[in-house]
Amino acid sequence: MANVNYKNKPKVQPTANSRVFGVIDNSKSINNNIVNYTQNLNTSSAGINSVKIVSGSISSSYWDSLNVLFYTSGSPTYKNELKFLAPSSNFSDKKSIGTQFLTKYHGYPSSSVIAIPSKYYGEKIKEKTFKLTDSNNTDNASVKPIIIDDGFGNLYSSNAHHSQSTNANSSSDNYVGNIFYEHGIAVITETGSWSGSVNYSDLATNFDLQFDSVNTIYSHEYNLTIGPNEYNLTTNYGIRSPLSGSNFNLATPFIASTFTSSDFQPYITQINLYQDGDTDTPVIQANFPRPIRKSDKINTRFKIKLDL
Repeated sequence: MANVNYKNKPKVQPTANSRVFGVIDNSKSINNNIVNYTQNLNTSSAGINSVKIVSGSISSSYWDSLNVLFYTSGSPTYKNELKFLAPSSNFSDKKSIGTQFLTKYHGYPSSSVIAIPSKYYGEKIKEKTFKLTDSNNTDNASVKPIIIDDGFGNLYSSNAHHSQSTNANSSSDNYVGNIFYEHGIAVITETGSWSGSVNYSDLATNFDLQFDSVNTIYSHEYNLTIGPNEYNLTTNYGIRSPLSGSNFNLATPFIASTFTSSDFQPYITQINLYQDGDTDTPVIQANFPRPIRKSDKINTRFKIKLDL
């Protein structure tokens, strides 16, 4: 059995039967796919950070940073506190443009920010999958507050006791905070009452989190062709003839008679791809699920698909 080695650029080759390196015919990117993974985390998960922030008081630097970066478009002036978000091309379930409401950050100085590391969400948190279940607070029936997102960057409670209007839970009146999907940041801004005994400012100290991450997998294809007069030898020690009895001596230069027939052809078990100029360490190794017999009659073509 043998390895077949390929490089990205041509070079002077040895004789056909002792060829060491071949040349990739071509490579191309064939497609990309969006993949999602459901993350189940909690307050103690590595990297999850929850901070209570109060404007002009405790942790005011957090409040100021969020204000400039997300709530005033880089300006401390509160001119436009709405963002109109078009649906992502990756997800077909959103048919129309939605609105992210940002008004409750100003005039509601006490907030909670939850920071999620990118190792969990990848490129972003998938819209309409965020769910925070508070573990420290319950109503009189032992029901825990649940905060979810509406797909456009607004957070609202799906089981609140009180609402500010008769509109949908995620309306501009009833939303309780914001989520910034591409940054892994959720902010609970509402300070009012979730129930008779629990306020929104009490939440986000101890909680469970669930959401879908978004990652793009890019697929590349490499095409390799081996001619009938190439790679017809093998360096596998197993073909060497025993010196005596059944004991093989790896130093013997003699090939066992079983492998000297004109019908013998080596089997390929692996293809190595090397960077041009570096013949020591392959950058890609393609292992076959079973050995493939090398033909000395026709060309053999391999297609290697790599997902990144």
